[in-house]
Amino acid sequence: MFRWFAVLNKLKRRSFFIKLIMTTVLIATIPNLLSDLVAYRKVTRTFEQETGQNKLQYLNQTINVMEIVLNRIKENSNLLVLNQSFQDFERYPNGSYYEAIQGEILKEDLPALYGYLEAKKNAILTINAFKTSNEYVDSVYFYDKNKNLIMTSESDGANRQFPPEAFYDSNWYSALADSHYLVTMETRMAKQYHSSEKHVLSIIYKSTKGQNALIINLDAALIYTEIMNKLNRQDDMYVVSPEGTVLFHSDPHRMFKSLDTILPDNSRIFGGTGSFVTELNQKQMLVSHATSKLLNWTFISISDMQALSKGTASIKQTIALSALLLLLLSVALAYFFSKSLYKPISLLSALTIGKWERKAEHADEIHSIGSFVQSTIHERDFYKEKLEESLPFYREKFKYTLLHRHSLTMEEMEEKKHYLGLTIASHDLAVLLLSLEDGRGRITGSDMITSDLYKMRVIEAIDRCSVMRDGYFVVDSEKDKIAIVVHCPGSDRQQVFQLAQKLLDEVNLELQSELTLGIGRLCPTILDLPQGYEEALEALKYRILYGQGDVISIDDRMIDSESEFTFPKLKEELLLSHIKTAREAEAIQVLNEIVMEIQACKNTLHYNHIQPIFMQLLTGIMNTYHQLGADVRAVLGNEADPYRELLDQDSLDSIGRWFHRLIGLTVAYIERETSARGNQHIAKVIDILERDYSQDISLNSVAEQLNLNPAYISRLFKQSTGHPFVDYLKRVRIERSKVLLAESDMKINEIGKRVGYGNSYYFIKVFKEMMGLTPGEYKKIVGS
Repeated sequence: MFRWFAVLNKLKRRSFFIKLIMTTVLIATIPNLLSDLVAYRKVTRTFEQETGQNKLQYLNQTINVMEIVLNRIKENSNLLVLNQSFQDFERYPNGSYYEAIQGEILKEDLPALYGYLEAKKNAILTINAFKTSNEYVDSVYFYDKNKNLIMTSESDGANRQFPPEAFYDSNWYSALADSHYLVTMETRMAKQYHSSEKHVLSIIYKSTKGQNALIINLDAALIYTEIMNKLNRQDDMYVVSPEGTVLFHSDPHRMFKSLDTILPDNSRIFGGTGSFVTELNQKQMLVSHATSKLLNWTFISISDMQALSKGTASIKQTIALSALLLLLLSVALAYFFSKSLYKPISLLSALTIGKWERKAEHADEIHSIGSFVQSTIHERDFYKEKLEESLPFYREKFKYTLLHRHSLTMEEMEEKKHYLGLTIASHDLAVLLLSLEDGRGRITGSDMITSDLYKMRVIEAIDRCSVMRDGYFVVDSEKDKIAIVVHCPGSDRQQVFQLAQKLLDEVNLELQSELTLGIGRLCPTILDLPQGYEEALEALKYRILYGQGDVISIDDRMIDSESEFTFPKLKEELLLSHIKTAREAEAIQVLNEIVMEIQACKNTLHYNHIQPIFMQLLTGIMNTYHQLGADVRAVLGNEADPYRELLDQDSLDSIGRWFHRLIGLTVAYIERETSARGNQHIAKVIDILERDYSQDISLNSVAEQLNLNPAYISRLFKQSTGHPFVDYLKRVRIERSKVLLAESDMKINEIGKRVGYGNSYYFIKVFKEMMGLTPGEYKKIVGS
């Protein structure tokens, strides 16, 4: 430090030399720095323009996709209204009479009533088919004014019927008065059957008969997620009506609000296309906007210019580096050129300083020495004060050391306690370890500040407990645990357990929580605290068996853990069977029976046995996915890791809830794939058979081409066509051979090879089994 003071003092005495160097450096560098700033400004402006054009392209893509989706839904609506089954129901004679029938039905009305019910069933099936034809359709209503009814096909898969005056979702009635046969409403909050609300986009398609109408409700959140957010994932997207109301956005709190509250400077947005930079929330934001002529909606994307400009960081670094190198080079050259000019002045300055030193008149050095001595005294006082302030930290650190393995002797501990001013007993101690994770899913906090505040609340609650004696201390032992070391002279294991139970009850009552407390064995001396702490930590791991909110003693666990649990293999096989056949209720019932067996044996199980049991069960379910040709990512999501998620569950209840969800997702996937992809897969299989029947083809080779499971193809093929795979292939080959027998002069064995049978005897055998006569006999019949 003194050396730097001396250097600064020397520089003060050579101020002219410093000014000479600075002047030379400024003359050399200012023009270049100005040119770098101009170049950077041009690059930034060009980047803003190009980025704006790219954002407009994304917006136009989003608009095109939205228009295509809505046009497709409108076309499907037209086909639905013109569907014969739908029109039969709508125009059925005396439909309002049959809807109003109550009480006993006249015998002569029964035939017509049966016909009306059949037409109604077909109309409902047609509406359901329309609903499942597009993933964005959330629900469909059919309003029949003559029959005074509303039929629904809802998002939960149910069909219901209401009179208009009792229908739960009625804020589309006013749109029926519109003269257009097709009305696209703005997005709205539609009431659901179970009293909840959902954000939907409603399209009203009026029927050709009277005031009847078809109301299609599209899932607005799904449209935003699958169309707008996918194409513009990194931007803040808004869709705004001509009146300036927000129709689509990811934040529900911003829905249906005026755009003025979000983007005050919006005068340039409506009716045009373009981009501009404005300040929002003290940030520079790029606002791009485009209007759909078909929908008359304005699509807006707002991007953070600071995040977008990260791509120009290399240009900034290059400009800054070049400026720095230029500055260093200028300083070096200015120093060497100025040194020769300053040499006479430096010699004169050295001579003057020498005279001042001989006369003891050099005040600068004395002032420097005095300043150094004074700063040393201040530094000593500063560190002394810091030592006193850090004593609480060293006390807590020493307490923390007592609970972990260390090499201190009893004498060293007593000396350390005396130095830190601690009054901690050295004998008859017990470690109580409090876990800050409670049974309601709450933990210490999502960040360090929240975690520390929660720990302070817990420690204050411990200090206020009536059962705590003076001889105890609290240690912040881990991120989510607090250790309480209690001095309990003359107490046995049962008395310590009762003390811990009272302490836990009072803390949980005050904090309204379900914390858990683990107890190690009694510690004869302070040197045994690490073992007691480790045993208390081990006891807490049995929460997975006992749940939250209890006191768990390591002594109790050692008494009970003597037998082993037998994995319920038969119930596992039954569970997997129910999953394969998409029977969710039966599968969940079997799972609950397995969990109850484990719960009944919790006193004879080690906590490490629980997760392997459920890991084996999860592995069986994963194998079921493979057998069914299913992809785990398609069932659980691209980012899902089921094994990691299972390891994160810390109790039998949470494991059971997790498996309930897994079973529900799996059954839903099987049902969806069976109905949606089954016909598509079978069509591909039939196409392969029709095309490659002459080759050596098999079920395994077809499955390999389609990247599917052979068992899955075999089961689905029989279900769709009514014939096994092998029989269908035989039928295709025999039909082709019949054509060759009738229209060509080829020999029997050549025809057999042509249709895929290398062995002519086997070809003749198969032909006779299917046709009732040999190929030769068939050729004679068709040839004559």
